[in-house]
Amino acid sequence: MTEPSSNRSIRIEDRAVGSAIVSGDGNTIYVIQQATEQRREEATSDTATNIGPNPYKGLAAFKESDADCYFGREAQIERLWQRFHDLVEQSGRNNAAPRILLILGPSGCGKSSLARAGFIPELARRPLPGKDHMRVAVMMPGSRPLEALAGVLAKVATDDPLPVEKAGEFEEALKKTSDAGECEGLRRIANLIPGIRDTSLVILVDQFEEVYSLCKDTQQRNLFINNLLHAASDSTGDVSMVITLRSDFWGETQQHEQLNQVIGSDQSVNVPAMTVAELRRAIAEPAKQAGYSLDEATIDLLVKDTEGREGALPLLQFALTRIWDGLSEGKTPTAMYREIGGVGGALAGKAQEMYDKLTDSEKEIARRIFVGLVQLGEGARDTRRRVPVDSLIASRDQPERVQQVIRQLSSSGARLVALSSSDGHEIAEVTHEALFEHWRQLNDWLDSSRDDIRFQRRLESAADYWNQQGRPKGLLWRSPDLDLLQTFERKWRSDMTPLSVEFFEAADQAEKQEEQRKAQEEQRKRLFFWVIVASLLFTTTLSVFSVYKVHQGARRQMRIYAATAENLADTDKPTSLVNALAAIGVGRSIFVKLPSLSRNGLVPTAVLERPNRTVKFRYIAGHTSDVTSVAFSPDGQRVVSGSEDNTVRLWDLQGNAIGEPFQGHTSDVTSVTFSPDGQTVVSGGADGTVRLSDLQGNAIGESFQANTLRVNSVAFSPDGQIVVSGGLEGVQLWDLQGNAIGEPFQGHFLAVNSVAFSPDGQIVVSGSYDKTVRLWDLQGNAISEPFQGHGLRGNWVPSFGGTSVAFSPDGQAVVSGGADGTVRLWDLQGNAIGEPFQGHTADVLSVAFSSDGQTVVSGGADGTVRLWPTWFSGGWVPFTCNRIRGYFLSLNRSDDVTREARRTCEKYGWK
Repeated sequence: MTEPSSNRSIRIEDRAVGSAIVSGDGNTIYVIQQATEQRREEATSDTATNIGPNPYKGLAAFKESDADCYFGREAQIERLWQRFHDLVEQSGRNNAAPRILLILGPSGCGKSSLARAGFIPELARRPLPGKDHMRVAVMMPGSRPLEALAGVLAKVATDDPLPVEKAGEFEEALKKTSDAGECEGLRRIANLIPGIRDTSLVILVDQFEEVYSLCKDTQQRNLFINNLLHAASDSTGDVSMVITLRSDFWGETQQHEQLNQVIGSDQSVNVPAMTVAELRRAIAEPAKQAGYSLDEATIDLLVKDTEGREGALPLLQFALTRIWDGLSEGKTPTAMYREIGGVGGALAGKAQEMYDKLTDSEKEIARRIFVGLVQLGEGARDTRRRVPVDSLIASRDQPERVQQVIRQLSSSGARLVALSSSDGHEIAEVTHEALFEHWRQLNDWLDSSRDDIRFQRRLESAADYWNQQGRPKGLLWRSPDLDLLQTFERKWRSDMTPLSVEFFEAADQAEKQEEQRKAQEEQRKRLFFWVIVASLLFTTTLSVFSVYKVHQGARRQMRIYAATAENLADTDKPTSLVNALAAIGVGRSIFVKLPSLSRNGLVPTAVLERPNRTVKFRYIAGHTSDVTSVAFSPDGQRVVSGSEDNTVRLWDLQGNAIGEPFQGHTSDVTSVTFSPDGQTVVSGGADGTVRLSDLQGNAIGESFQANTLRVNSVAFSPDGQIVVSGGLEGVQLWDLQGNAIGEPFQGHFLAVNSVAFSPDGQIVVSGSYDKTVRLWDLQGNAISEPFQGHGLRGNWVPSFGGTSVAFSPDGQAVVSGGADGTVRLWDLQGNAIGEPFQGHTADVLSVAFSSDGQTVVSGGADGTVRLWPTWFSGGWVPFTCNRIRGYFLSLNRSDDVTREARRTCEKYGWK
C-alpha cells in the first residue's frame, strides 16, 4: 500500500472528449466519456439566504466533477483502492487473476456514484505505484455493447469527440477471433494506443447489467464479455476493468463461467447499505461545504426515512435537493421536509406535479414516453430502458411536440428524464428506477396494459428488422400473429411508431393478396371439377343400363342357388350346403354385394343354421360326483376339472388322471382354471373360498376367504397377478397372497354366476342370476349400462339359472349364455350383435370363444355342446367349407353350382 499524497486536493479540467482530474501533486486521471453529457442548468433565481449552489445531485448519479461534495463512502473508497492496487500489482505473475474490479449492489445503492465520484478521483489523489497518469474510459453497454466499446476506444485513441470512421474499424476488430477462438480485439487495440505503456487504460463499464437486460444478441454479448476478459488477463497490464453490476443480475453471469468466478472471488466489492453515521455524513457535509449547516432534527428525519430502504439514496439526494431549494426561498429544512412528504414522496410528488401541469395532449405524449422508457421485468422488477428519442415518437405525433415534452421532463427543474448523445442520436432514460415504485400514475399505466406493451415491443423489433433487411415480404407477419396485430392496431394505432404502422399495413396488404390468390385458385379448381363431373356423368349414364342388366341376372342366379339349398336342406345336406356356398359367392360379387350373412340376408336362415354341430358330453371317469367345471391348460396338453365331490383333478388328453385329487375345499368345487403360465390352478367352491394350487396339488398360501357363502366363478388376469371371483357378494379382486384388492364390485342385485378378464386385463365382465351382464374397470366402476336380453325360456316359464360370460380374443365382443337357452353376442357398449343363437333346450351353463374368434362354443343343461359361427366376423363360410371338404367338392364335379361353391371356399373358406 502506498503512502497518501501530500496534497490530496483535486481540480477538474475540461478536455475535448471528457475531463482531466488533476491532484495537487500533479497526478492526472484522464476521463473519456462514451457520450457527451449535457450540462446541468444552474439556478439563477435570487436567494433569501446567503448560501452557495445546491451541493446535492437529486436523482442523478455523482460524477467525477462532483467529487468535492461526495461524502459518506470513505471506507468503501479505501476498499476499492486496495483491491484494485492488489489486482494491478500481481499482473504478469503465473495464474494471475484478470484485472477486473467488480462493484456489486442493488439498484439505487450508489454503485455508479461510488465508482465515478469516489474511486476514480481517489486514483488521482493516491495513484498506484508508477501509475500517476492513467486514462479511464467510461461507458455503458446499452443494446449494442460492442458498438459502445468501439466508440469510447476510438475517442481514447484519436482524441476526437466524434470518431465515426475509427469506431467502425474498431468494432470490426472486436468481432474477430483468433485461430484459437480468443477474442483479442480489445487487447490489440489497446496495445496500439499511443503512450499506453506510460498511461495505462482503465475501462469503467457502468451498469453492466444492460448486457443482459438490453442486449438481445447473444453473439454480440459473448464477444463483448470475452474481449474484456482477454484484455484484463493480458500479462502486460495495460488494460484493467472496473465494472458496476446490479446484484440481482449475478445469476445471469453463470452464462460466462470465468466472469462468474471473478464475481464470486475477493475481486468483487459488495456495496453495503450506508450506516447511520455514513448517512449523517452524506447529508450534513455537502451542506457545510456550501455554507449552511442542517439542523439535527432534519438530519434525524432524513436518516429515519432512508435507513434500511433499498434504493433510497437517490431519493434522499432528491429530497435534499428540494430542501435546499426551500432554503433559497426562506423556508426551514423541517418545514420543507414535511411539505415534500419525506424522502419517499419527493420523487413521486415531483413527477405528479410535472404531469398535472401538462395539457391533455402533452399528458398523452408523457404517458407514451414514460411507458416507453420502462423495461418490463420478466419475473423480476421493472428496470430502466435507454432508447433513442426518435423511437418515442408515435405515428400521429408531431416530432417537435414530443421533443418539447421531453425537454420539460428533463429540465433542471424536473430531472425525471435524463438525456445524453451517442453516435449522433439523442438517448433518453428515466432518471432513476425509484420512480417505478413510488409514482402511482406510472404503475397504473403499466399494470393496465402490460401485455399490450410487451406486444408493442415485439412489433417494434420485428418492424425494425424488416426495415433493416430491405422490407422483404417473407419477414411480414401472417396469421396468427397478424390476427393479434390487427386487434392491437385497432386499439393502439395512435401509440404505434410510423415504422410499425408501415409494417402492419404491408402485412395486412400481403394477407389480402394471398386470400385473393387462394380464392382464384379455388375457383379454378371448382370449374375443373364440374367439367370432369359433366364428362363422367355422360359416360356413366351410358353404362348404367348395362350394369343394371348384369345386376339383375346375378341376383336371379343367387336366388336360384338359395332356393335349391333350402329345398334340399333335409334330403341332400351336402348338395344343400354347396348351393348355399354358391349363393354366398354370387352375393359377394361387385354386382350383387351381399350385405351380411344374418337372418335378413338373401340366404335363408334354415340353410345358415344347418352347420351347427351338436355333440354329447364325454364323461371322464375319476370323480365320484358330478363335474361342475373344466378348463384347458394354456399349452392345450392338460385339462383341469372340479367336481361336487369337493376335489380338483388334472387329466391328459387321453383321459388319464395326472397325480392325486387336489384336496382342500369342504364343499362343491364350482369353478376351476389355469394361470396364464400353466403352472398354477385356481379353484372356487361352495364353501366360500378361493384356493391356489401347484400342479402337484400342493396348496399355495392360505385359502382366500371370500365374504360370501359360495364362490361361483374364478379367473386369472392375463398377466397372472390378479384373481377375480364372483359370488353372492358380487365381484372381488385378489392378489396372489390372498389379499382383497378394494371392495367388492356392487351392481348386480342377485349373485354373480360367471366372471372373466378382457385380454388386456383392464376390464372384468360378470354374468349374474339377475339375467344381466356387466363390465367393470379394475376400480369397480361400472362401464356402460347392464347388458339386458336374457330372460324367460319356453312358454314364459321363469328360469332361475345364472348367466355365463366370456371375452372374444380381440377384446371387442362379449358372449353370454343364459337360463333362457340362448347364446348372445354384445359389443362393449351393450349393443346386441346379430340375433341370439337358439338351439339349446335348457339353461346355457358355459360359453367360450375359439382362439381365432370365429366360433363360439356353448355347453348346456340339455347335455349338449354346440358350436356357433360368428356371423359378424365371417366365420360361417370357413366352417361350412371345412365340413364338406373331401366329401363333395373333391369329386371334381363340373356343374356351375359346384364350381361357384369351390370358388367361394377357395376365396373365403380355405385361406
